[in-house]
Amino acid sequence: MPLFKKEKKVLELMNQHIEAVIYCNQLFIEALEVLNEKGTGFEIERMAKEVGEAETEADHIRHEIIHSLLKGVLLPESRREILNIIKKMDDIANKCEEIIKQIYLQNIEFFDELKPAVKEINLKTKLQLQYLQELINKIFGQFYQGEEYHNQLADIVKLESEIDEIEYNAIRTLFNMDIELAKKNQIKAIISDIAELSDIGEDISDMLEMIMVLRKV
Repeated sequence: MPLFKKEKKVLELMNQHIEAVIYCNQLFIEALEVLNEKGTGFEIERMAKEVGEAETEADHIRHEIIHSLLKGVLLPESRREILNIIKKMDDIANKCEEIIKQIYLQNIEFFDELKPAVKEINLKTKLQLQYLQELINKIFGQFYQGEEYHNQLADIVKLESEIDEIEYNAIRTLFNMDIELAKKNQIKAIISDIAELSDIGEDISDMLEMIMVLRKV
């Protein structure tokens, strides 16, 4: 089914928004890599600001989409679907900004035993976002193709499950370390926040699955 000009514009803005969120997440990952290599300091403060600027850009595009939808582009149900999706995508950018800000403000560093887990969580979350971008473009850009899409949804859920396992093992390692409880709880909270990004990604995949179910004839 061909898309009309205004519909294409909304789809383009959605893709721009996803790209902005992915860019924000990439800056966040790079900041954590610098943190693991060099520790906290001026560079982390600078990168935290960059993540914040990227989040602001994603939010700006989200408002552009809302403005377009207010003009009555697309059917009401499709508008509702898009609003829910972009709100959740924006939550990812917001979370990235908040985590790196807290890391800087609380002067948090990860112990060497935990750095591989943090890196693996970030890489899997990055892949999850790429899958979501592909799936969103397909679902809103063309007709329903059930089996193909369900396979991609399964990949997203699998990544979230793998991240949960990494988080669990990292926290178990953390609490077996000989450090004060307050420090353990501080680092645990940050690791859980980083892993929560994939939970939001799974929420988005659930929304996409519901959209497919409701569209199926």
